[in-house]
Amino acid sequence: MAIVSLLQIDSYQVMLGNARHQIVGSSTGTVRMLDQYIDASLGPLLALRNAVDSPDSGPLHARLAEVQARHPELPTFVALDAEGGVMACTDVPLMNWRDSLATPRRLALGASVRVVVADGAGDVPPTVRVLVDSRVPLPAAFGTLVDAARVRDGMRHSLLGATAAMSVFSPEGRLFASNRDDIVTPWVLPVQAAGTSGEYTRDGRVHAWISSARYPFVVLVSLDLAGIHSEWLRQARPSMLATLALVLLLNVFAALFDRAYRRQNRLLVELSRSTRDLGDAQRNLRSTETRFGMLFEQSPLPTWVFEPETLRILAVNQAAARTYGYTREEMLGLTIEALRPPDQIGRLREAIADGTAFDDASPQTWVHLARDGRLMHMRCHGADIEFMGRRARQVIGLDFTDKVMSDRELAASEGAYRQLLARMPLPLVIVRGGGIAYANLLAEERLGNAGSTLVGRDAADFMDADALEAIRDDMQEGSSITAWLNPEHGIPFEAELALSGDRDSRERGTLVIMRDLTEQRSYEERLNYQANHDELTGLPNRRALRERLAGMVATCVAEGSGLMVLFVDLDHFKVINDALGHALGDQVLRDVTLKLGDALGGTGEIGRFGGDEFVAMLPFTCSPAKALDILPRIQRAIEEPLEVAGTMQRLKCSIGVAFATRDGADADTLIRNADTAMYDAKRSGRHTWRCYSSEMHARAMARLNVLTRLSGVNLENELALAWQTQHDGASGRVTGIEALLRWPSAPGGLGGNDLLVPLLEETGAIMQIGQWVLREACRQQRRVASTIGPDCRIAVNISAMQLVHTDLVAEVRQALAETGASASLLELELTESAFMTEPERAIRTLHELRAMGVSIALDDFGTGYSNLTYLSRLPLDRIKIDRHFTAALLQDDVDASICRSIVFLARSLNLEVVAEGVETDCQRRWLLAEGCEVMQGYFFSRPVALEALEPA
Repeated sequence: MAIVSLLQIDSYQVMLGNARHQIVGSSTGTVRMLDQYIDASLGPLLALRNAVDSPDSGPLHARLAEVQARHPELPTFVALDAEGGVMACTDVPLMNWRDSLATPRRLALGASVRVVVADGAGDVPPTVRVLVDSRVPLPAAFGTLVDAARVRDGMRHSLLGATAAMSVFSPEGRLFASNRDDIVTPWVLPVQAAGTSGEYTRDGRVHAWISSARYPFVVLVSLDLAGIHSEWLRQARPSMLATLALVLLLNVFAALFDRAYRRQNRLLVELSRSTRDLGDAQRNLRSTETRFGMLFEQSPLPTWVFEPETLRILAVNQAAARTYGYTREEMLGLTIEALRPPDQIGRLREAIADGTAFDDASPQTWVHLARDGRLMHMRCHGADIEFMGRRARQVIGLDFTDKVMSDRELAASEGAYRQLLARMPLPLVIVRGGGIAYANLLAEERLGNAGSTLVGRDAADFMDADALEAIRDDMQEGSSITAWLNPEHGIPFEAELALSGDRDSRERGTLVIMRDLTEQRSYEERLNYQANHDELTGLPNRRALRERLAGMVATCVAEGSGLMVLFVDLDHFKVINDALGHALGDQVLRDVTLKLGDALGGTGEIGRFGGDEFVAMLPFTCSPAKALDILPRIQRAIEEPLEVAGTMQRLKCSIGVAFATRDGADADTLIRNADTAMYDAKRSGRHTWRCYSSEMHARAMARLNVLTRLSGVNLENELALAWQTQHDGASGRVTGIEALLRWPSAPGGLGGNDLLVPLLEETGAIMQIGQWVLREACRQQRRVASTIGPDCRIAVNISAMQLVHTDLVAEVRQALAETGASASLLELELTESAFMTEPERAIRTLHELRAMGVSIALDDFGTGYSNLTYLSRLPLDRIKIDRHFTAALLQDDVDASICRSIVFLARSLNLEVVAEGVETDCQRRWLLAEGCEVMQGYFFSRPVALEALEPA
């Protein structure tokens, strides 16, 4: 109990030390995170510093708006005069920047920079203000903010974000941000110098703090000692209770053992007394039986004693047992009928009944049956005796069996047997009395030496103890063992020994057949290696990866350390296989394997998951943010130039990251989540890395739902269309209607187009569903016309994949023919991305559709590449302004300018303009004033079911 208690106390100290390491690492990671946020804000400020050279209000506001659009993560950008007054600002409310200009400057990226933690005021929360001096007198400086909400969100998503209290203070101790609303640890220390750190314990919590070496702020992280103590108690309680139970159990067993020991002693005393009493009686009987026993045992003739009534054998000497091929114990369980062939049993019973079976006066010759089936002619002499106090009969037999083989035939048979042994295709020896009595040629070659023979040598010179023990114990016929053999020349080898009895005219022996297992073991090891390693790279394969990762996760949980799983996939590796062939592609994979090993530097393990996918498992004891520092090293290693078939290639990779146990507690879950993160990196443009998040899993489940539920033939049971009317902006008259896809029973937020359509395009289901939308819109054309009017045009959205991967002209023609719809009342809306892959084919397809009478509209204009060359060649009827520009045209001068330009461009090309997202009357009037006459949005009508459409 004392030892276990000491171990648990030591375990508590280890847990406390780990907690201190974790909060130190967390405080360091938070400092690094905020440093990075501030560094990232310097880039756009320096861009403003280099671009603005005058205080003119118009260009100044435009520059600020452009930078704000490119950096939405920063809440505002301001231009300040020398007194700190705001000359221009991208957002409200305005703040007092005068005190911020009074802070000391420092040099960063070749510019004069000020950074200050500012207190909140009214509705304005605390912020970190970053200012960069201008190159001109006015504006004097540019500034932006890192708000507390962004820093708080970053701290909450860190490794200790859910358990520790994390706060950021100004150097004077003013609170800037905290991850916990319920626990706010105050700053109690004096002002600390930049780059210093420390630890202390206070108010039942252990604290660690660090001051940024670059910017004026300090981070404080603390953990509750009570939580650490309760976790230690939770882990220590089972061990203490188990130890106490073990001590009690040992005491119970000791008491029971003592009781049994005392009882046994009493029984031994009673048994000794009874033995002495019996000894006297047995001595008298033994003296009379001794003479009979000596004669019985020493007789060279088979002799046995049986009971006349049951014919059961009561005693048998060694000569009889040897003659019949039984042991003495086996014969004592037999009757004398078992020693006769079946055709002799009837005669034996008759002879026993009339008393002539074993008549000593006239002995008879009987046929006897040995254990091995051999028949013997035995002359038997019998006499009645008293055996162990009862009547019995003793029989002495004399073997008169004619020999089946003569001496010459026996010699010939033995010669044939020796030839058979010599031709055995495996090494074979016969061992008698510990020595080798015979060895065939293969045994001589494998174990012996040229010019000498194994015969006459000790078996112990060549066999290990296991083999010798099996030979001495006379193992069961046909048994085998595995043992090591030691030849005179060469190394010892493992062999399978098949053992069987061998008997000649002199003595018994053991026949040993040897099969070398060296090749078999090598083959088994090779199979085991191939089962667990990738044949191409020699790395652990998918099966071995799972087993090793499961062990590393268990170690991570037991030791409280960290474990990071990386899923690495080469970008565009298929291009190398297609261009240079798979043989060179395999060589590239081998080279990448070496590069990954060098990048990891011997830490962790790496395996090939399949194709050009690799999985790395990296344990760490630092913070997760610090552990991620290895990712750029991996990317740089893979990007190093590689010579392939005389050409220099530069590979890139995408990496997904998952942390145990935050992102999974078992190997399959961690690999799956790291794979999910890798595909998110692929979707983000490749050549980057992503950490797994629950949103990625939700997106993967959404893709699975799309593939499962929207890939069947009964789409009408899952999907529906919503209808939104298009209106004349001046009169409000309905000029058309747009069919919008809806998934009423969709999980999560997939009911509308914004999330559903990108998933459909990503999974490839958009082509089948696009056909369904086209047919359904054509089928409802007459019903729409009867409700709104005969001239109402129906607009249907067409995906870029439909235009590239299907025969869109044939699909439209078939839909019109099947439903009887009019082509003149059908409008197809396409986005600019539809013309990026194969522009010439897209243009030809649209001309064919236009020739059929179908109208063509360019949707979301201004959000794609806006290639004016293709715009002039496309057979368009309408251009639709994206709702993003419409929503902000009254607040943002840039969006207003873009809308004005789109209307002017469309009218110059004789195209009708449709503005989407019109929600207010002010927007309607502005668009009418600029020449946009057709509009669509909530101001006129929301998307509704077909039954809810109102007559025009």
